[in-house]
Amino acid sequence: MPLRMLGIVLSISLLSLGACAEKAARSSAAQRQKVAQWITKTPTAPQHPLDIKFDDKVALVGYDVSGDTLEVGKPLTVTWHWRVDKALGDGWRLFTHVADAADVSRVNLDSAGAIRQNFQPDNWEVGSYIRDPQLIALPKDWDSSKAILYVGFWKGNERLSVTGPKDATKRARALTLPVGAVGGEKQELLEMHVARADQKITLDGKLDEPAWARAVTTQSFVNTMTGASAEPTVTVKTLWDDEQLYVAFEVADDFLKSSFTKNEDHLWEQDAVEIMIDPDADGKNYFELQVSPANKSFDTRYDSRRIPKPFGHMDWSSDLKSGVALRGKLNDDEPDQGYTVEIAIPFKAFAAGEPKHEAPKAADTWRANFYVMDERKDGSRAVGWSAPRVGDFHVPQRFGKLVFDAAAEPVGASEEPKTADKANSANKANKLDGAKSAPKKPAAASPAP
Repeated sequence: MPLRMLGIVLSISLLSLGACAEKAARSSAAQRQKVAQWITKTPTAPQHPLDIKFDDKVALVGYDVSGDTLEVGKPLTVTWHWRVDKALGDGWRLFTHVADAADVSRVNLDSAGAIRQNFQPDNWEVGSYIRDPQLIALPKDWDSSKAILYVGFWKGNERLSVTGPKDATKRARALTLPVGAVGGEKQELLEMHVARADQKITLDGKLDEPAWARAVTTQSFVNTMTGASAEPTVTVKTLWDDEQLYVAFEVADDFLKSSFTKNEDHLWEQDAVEIMIDPDADGKNYFELQVSPANKSFDTRYDSRRIPKPFGHMDWSSDLKSGVALRGKLNDDEPDQGYTVEIAIPFKAFAAGEPKHEAPKAADTWRANFYVMDERKDGSRAVGWSAPRVGDFHVPQRFGKLVFDAAAEPVGASEEPKTADKANSANKANKLDGAKSAPKKPAAASPAP
C-alpha cells in the first residue's frame, strides 16, 4: 500500500514510520520544565561533531554516546545535539530509525526520549541548542554486526531535505555502531500451504465452495510492530489453480467505513485488505494489491522497496477480480459485524517488470504478506499476517512463505473444515523456517503501508 498510517501504517508506513503528525498543541509549562536542562542558547560541545543540515532550518551538530558497542540486552544512550536556525512550523516531528547492516530498518525510536515526549520541533525557538537523549536498545532477534542510526524530521508525508550523509528517503545517516554478541533469537517466518482448487470459485465473498473447506486458515492477524495479538480479528485462506491465486480475507469489524468510489483511490486510508507478493523473495519486482469493503481495488508494482516513489508503477494492472460480502452496512453509525473478501489474481499479471515471474508449479514457494487497514471513529489501526516489526508494510524480508500444494485430495464425508489450529498443525501453516530475517506505509508515517 502506498504510505499514510502510514494513512494507516504511513498510514501505518507513517503510522507505520512513526504515526502521522497533525497540527499539535504547544508543549505545556510542565512539559517544558521537564526538558529545561537540555535546552540552551549557548552552543553545545558534542563528543562527536557533525554538520548535517535539514533544509535551512535545523542542523545536527553532533552527538554523545555512552559506549562504543551495542549489545542485545545492554542498551546505550545517544544524545543528539541540534541547532535551530529557523522555525519549523506546526506539526514537525523527529524520527530515529535503527537499521541493520543490510540497511533494513528494524527499530523505530521516533517517540523515545524526553525531548520527543515533551518538546517536539514545532516548539523549538530560533537560536536554541537542544540536546536530545535517546536510549538505544536492540530487539532479542537482532542478528546483524552493525546498527545504523538514521534521524530526520517529518510531518505527514513530508520530510525535511538533508545535506550530509543520507539515504534516498531523506534520512540522515548519523551514526553506525558495531554490535557485539551477534546472533539473537530469530524471527522465524510464517509458512502457509496453498491448497489446489479443483473446481470453479465464485467470487461472491461467501466461501461456500468445498475447496475453501480444504484451505488452510491462518491464525488471527497480529500487531504489525510487536507481533502480539491485536484487533480486529482477521484470518486468511488461499487456493490456486493453473491460472490464478485465490485469497480470502475474513474480517471482524464493528465499524465499516469506505467512502471511495473508484478503483485506484487511496483505499488504505479507510477499511481495506492488502496483499503483497514477492514471488522469488529477492525484494525486487514485488506487487501490492488492495480491495475495499465497497469492492474497489488498488494495485501497483515496485522495482524494489518503495521504488519508484510515491506509489510504485501504478500503470501496472493485476486484472484481479473480487467479491465482497458485508455483515453490516458501509458508512453509517449502526454497529456492524465485518466483511469477507474473495480475490482472484491471474498469475500472468506477475510477468510484468524484471525479473519476470512465471506461474508457480506444485511445491514451489512464493513470498507474500497480508494486512488489513481498519478505520475507526477515533482514528485507525492495522494488523498483519507476518509482523514486519517496523512502521512500514513494505518489508519483503518479513513476508511469509506460500507453498503451493499438488492436486487436491477429495474431501471425505466426515472431514471437518480445518480451523486455524488444526490446519496449521496438519499443514505446517505457521512452520518456523529458521531463515535469517529482518524487518516496512506509517510507521514512520508515509503515504501508505
